[in-house]
Amino acid sequence: MLPKPKRLTKHRDFLKLASYGHTVFGPYATLRVRLIPGESTKVAFITSTKVFKLAVDRNRAKRRMREVVANLWPILPPNTHLLFVLKPECRTVAWEALTAEVKRMVERIPEALQKPAKPSSRARKQAAKMSRPKPEI
Repeated sequence: MLPKPKRLTKHRDFLKLASYGHTVFGPYATLRVRLIPGESTKVAFITSTKVFKLAVDRNRAKRRMREVVANLWPILPPNTHLLFVLKPECRTVAWEALTAEVKRMVERIPEALQKPAKPSSRARKQAAKMSRPKPEI
């Protein structure tokens, strides 16, 4: 388990990652990255019930990814927020392949930060919802 100061916990941070984060795609997870000057590196892992129906499967996938990231912590870029959106393959893939893939994704972060940020589909829905005029009573 990652210590509390290394975890993303605030809803606001998740929304900012969805809106302003840069994306790195991989076969086992999608990584959203946001550069935050003056803050330490923080990480979060999410998965949905659409991906894993059983809670035990969701928890196992997140535990595996947490351990991989904890082992690779020294190579993570400083001053970043990282969000791993897990895919079904991450639960059953071999440990070495998962570690190698996460390492490759982390190495692609500087390249992703050079491209313009593209909001996620969830962020676009949230923005559309917020921009609707309120009905008058």
